[in-house]
Amino acid sequence: MKLLVSGFNARPIAKAATEAGYDIGTVDYFGDMDLLKLSRNCFSVLRQKPGQTLHRPVHRIPAEYLYYLSEIMSDEQDDFDGILLGSAFDKFPDLIKKFDQLGPKLFANKPEKFALTRDREKMHGLAEQAGFSIPKSNFAPSFEELIEFAKNYSYPVVTRGDGGGGGFDIRYWDNIEDLKLHFQENFEEVDTGYWIQEHIKGIDASSTVICSKNLVQIISVNRQLIGDKNLGSPGDFSYCGNIVPLDDKQFAQNKELQTSLLESIHALFKKIDLIGTNGIDFVIKNNKAYFMEINPRFQGSIECVQYATGYNLVKLHIDAFNNIIHDIPEIPNYKKSAIKGILFSNSEENFTVKKYPRNKWIVDRTHFDVILEKNDPFCSIVMPVKKSENGYQKLTAITKKIKNLNQVDET
Repeated sequence: MKLLVSGFNARPIAKAATEAGYDIGTVDYFGDMDLLKLSRNCFSVLRQKPGQTLHRPVHRIPAEYLYYLSEIMSDEQDDFDGILLGSAFDKFPDLIKKFDQLGPKLFANKPEKFALTRDREKMHGLAEQAGFSIPKSNFAPSFEELIEFAKNYSYPVVTRGDGGGGGFDIRYWDNIEDLKLHFQENFEEVDTGYWIQEHIKGIDASSTVICSKNLVQIISVNRQLIGDKNLGSPGDFSYCGNIVPLDDKQFAQNKELQTSLLESIHALFKKIDLIGTNGIDFVIKNNKAYFMEINPRFQGSIECVQYATGYNLVKLHIDAFNNIIHDIPEIPNYKKSAIKGILFSNSEENFTVKKYPRNKWIVDRTHFDVILEKNDPFCSIVMPVKKSENGYQKLTAITKKIKNLNQVDET
């Protein structure tokens, strides 16, 4: 079978697909070095050129570019049997519908399921029924309504737009004065309005789930690295990687919380009736799991989950669509731990990518001689580890070597 893999970062999914024995074509946003090493059958939105910055002015949203390149690749090669989707398309169900009309079988949730998972009000209701705690939140279609809601919150709070991957457009506010000042000038940047939500400070976590007809199987419970300053995070809520399994001692010792969490995850996915591999994000605080969102597609944690559990998520995903059931324990079982960190540039000065350490765990590498600006992604480090604490130390040591080799001045 030949698969077309399309997403903001297609490499991890494409790698899993080749390891499962599939031929691939890939459509990706950045076109990093490691994707091109994996497959020359690749289109990318950005063409990384020596002496030029990584980003360039674009006239469409990334999801539209990814779809159009996928359409071109599918038409030109005319031999794909199926399509796999990564991130970028969550809030664009119309694009999911277009993918479904390209010809190859789309191994993805239906457009209406993508729309459901982005309907925050409906999802909050379903998640609460399933046993999750729900942060206090309100939707404000106008600046005036946002400020009225903001008066009734204890601080800190967060505001967020209508969706987007990697923590995009989530902002943290210590007080109403700063919030008001910002949105007086910037409310129109998201024309659909904003959500205001109490800030739940706890353990950022997620779970990877395989869904098939009448069956929900929980593969893993993971820690999320959110806003990690050691990785140069562009923002307080930017996705910076994962640790699998969740490495919190209090959680590991609290069997009641573990049981209730797995029951809630299972109940919620039964309610929304997804298929294939899916993810759920939540925050654990005071022995409660606060629901954040559902990601109805492959997640950024895919490689860590595979290292830790031994499962190939592309194989499980496609088998779920074919109603092939695997014997997976009700309680996640881990063979080892794994960690992923996405390194961003946090240098005020632009710099040119010159060198990487000789290390097989460094992936998603920006091409040599490309100029990186502040907040640009530099590369990722993804590796199996014996213990997550030591793994994080090893991760940060590798990032320091990368910065030193490229003479990056940290802020």
